Amino acid sequence: MRGRVIPASELSLEEIAAWDGLCRNHPSLASPFLTPHYTRALASVAPHVFVCVLMRGADRVGFLPFQFRSRFHRLLRTAGPPGLEMTDYFGLVAEPGIGIDEPKLLKLASLHVLTFSHLDETQLEYGLSGEAPETGYLLHLDPEESNWQALRRAHRKFARHTEQGERQATRDLGPLRFTPMEPDWKAGLANLVTFKGRQYRETGQSNLFAIPWKRQLLEKLAACREATCTGILSTLYAGDTWLASHFGMRGGGILHYWFPVYNPEWSRFGPGRLLFKALIDNAHEMKLTLIDHGAGEALYKRECSNGSHKYYRGEWRRAGVGAWFGRAAESARWRMERLAGNVAVNTRGKTKTVATVSTEDGT
Repeated sequence: MRGRVIPASELSLEEIAAWDGLCRNHPSLASPFLTPHYTRALASVAPHVFVCVLMRGADRVGFLPFQFRSRFHRLLRTAGPPGLEMTDYFGLVAEPGIGIDEPKLLKLASLHVLTFSHLDETQLEYGLSGEAPETGYLLHLDPEESNWQALRRAHRKFARHTEQGERQATRDLGPLRFTPMEPDWKAGLANLVTFKGRQYRETGQSNLFAIPWKRQLLEKLAACREATCTGILSTLYAGDTWLASHFGMRGGGILHYWFPVYNPEWSRFGPGRLLFKALIDNAHEMKLTLIDHGAGEALYKRECSNGSHKYYRGEWRRAGVGAWFGRAAESARWRMERLAGNVAVNTRGKTKTVATVSTEDGT
């Protein structure tokens, strides 16, 4: 096996088709984040995005996308997942039965170190591994049954509170109106980015969208209409009042639940829960078979799920001086980011330690 490393923007049509075919044909690779369309959208707005094309003879048998954080990291050959903190899935996209260890894969990709998160448990089948397993929650949808009623039986308290909020919002603001996929998404996406940024700041988290290419990536994905990677902006109104929005990506029947946001003025209704119920109620019409919540423990994820899987994080490295320098650089960056994430400055100029909390359900 040999590797050919190219900028993601230079993938040929044949390579895109081969990569997309792997994602279409193998359920373990069905995430939109693993498609060439996600990587190419990223490469159109962000620097240092590359792909290692694995070749066996004349056949393309695998693809490993990655991104360098900076020119310095590129010089050190120290990479991360494509999209860095934006990505919710990372891994090798390859034919089943391909077996390869991490040092060999790094050698083929001309890398010394690759630091990652969101490595799905199915990647272990290739021989790749990670540490610190984290739960990812899934909601499998039944095409024959009322999925809300099934969720209602499993999580009665969650369903009762959601239905109560639905009645109150209808009474106070007007009938609920849900658009599964906004055809004119630009204004709605700008609104989502604004409110999501505010939510990040209020909960002491780093605002992803303060970095221009991360905002631009959402715009590129919102315009993407590939079968394995379609950007979807959904909105929920009560009367003429905006309650909540969600931007995610769809691949086949899978919806990756990515960036939900709600109107804090009406948080007493639980607008995040109402939005998710609207998605479930429209799942048959949208022809969804699965809603993927991504990684992370949160009460609303557990209450809106009926399945789970594991993600891993870690660092792959090769022996040698280059890997040592790469690890030292990543360690320094990690310590600085952790310090910045744990300390927030309030409006009075005092510092305080803050906890990361989830407010996606609008409570």
